[in-house]
Amino acid sequence: MDEFILYIQKYINLSIEAESEIRALALINESVSKGQVILKEGETCERLYFLQKGTARTYHYQKGKDITYWIYPENTMITSWHSYILRKPSSEYIETTEESILISMSYDQWQELYLKYPILERFGRLILEEQMALIDDFFKGYYFLSAKEKYTLLTTAFPSITQRANLGHIASMLGISQETLSRIRGK
Repeated sequence: MDEFILYIQKYINLSIEAESEIRALALINESVSKGQVILKEGETCERLYFLQKGTARTYHYQKGKDITYWIYPENTMITSWHSYILRKPSSEYIETTEESILISMSYDQWQELYLKYPILERFGRLILEEQMALIDDFFKGYYFLSAKEKYTLLTTAFPSITQRANLGHIASMLGISQETLSRIRGK
């Protein structure tokens, strides 16, 4: 829980009252095994997760093939953003790719905290802005960059991800073959 509070405090000055209330909430703090799917396509995402330890990925199936489109390193917030924010069924899966520790709070819990502590709305906005900037940067690069440039963009944004994530997932996320990724990494 301390890591989660410290994470929030990187973005905002969290009052003692708000911190106490967050600590008092019935947050789910769970150890999750590698490969556990925490959200399936078609489910509405009810939780916002803090990935305290481990890595996770979002993916979907296209023509029977598993396509990774985002890999989350530890100490980040994760969810199916579209499903969570719009309260609609998810078009993706979320899976842990390492033994992980997740702290999560429900959508309704966050909404109550936002009403009671407006500074937490700022936290939520800053998290969304950060995610949007990363996704925007990555997907613009996805269309215009070479395979090597895509890999460089990924390693710049998430330096440790290539040491921790499955190479097949990384190749899928970058839209390149594993063979191409291996050649790039070998240089």
